[in-house]
Amino acid sequence: MKKIIIFAVAGIVLIAVGIGGAMFFLKSADTPEGEEAMAEEEMTPEVREAIYEDLHPAFTVNFNDDSTKKFMQVYMVAKFYDMDARDQFKMHMPVVRNNLLMLMSGRDSDELSTMESKEKLRKDALMTAQSVMQEIYGENLVEDIYFTKLVMQ
Repeated sequence: MKKIIIFAVAGIVLIAVGIGGAMFFLKSADTPEGEEAMAEEEMTPEVREAIYEDLHPAFTVNFNDDSTKKFMQVYMVAKFYDMDARDQFKMHMPVVRNNLLMLMSGRDSDELSTMESKEKLRKDALMTAQSVMQEIYGENLVEDIYFTKLVMQ
């Protein structure tokens, strides 16, 4: 009975040593490729998940052009890469909305008739939102602002 136990234990030890040795040799053969993969990972830029926040309600601005009343309605979304930045932005939404309304109400409908002028307004809106965050927190927390709907009548 003792001989059977000794042979069984010796067999298990031999199998374990064989598996361990095979894993060691296979891993050492893969090391250069593994190092290459690690180097490629280090050179690949980190992909960050964007966080979008609707600026509700829509912005509505009146224009007085040539004795006719016109209005513009803009739906905006702000882009962040950090949830804390988004939360800080939301906390100061009244200031941001005020400054954005002042920015848009200073324009007239003729000034916003081209795609280039609308893109300029979008960039100005981004700079306005960033300046509020810069003034309060000392950094630009807003990555971008997008118009999701813009209607002029």
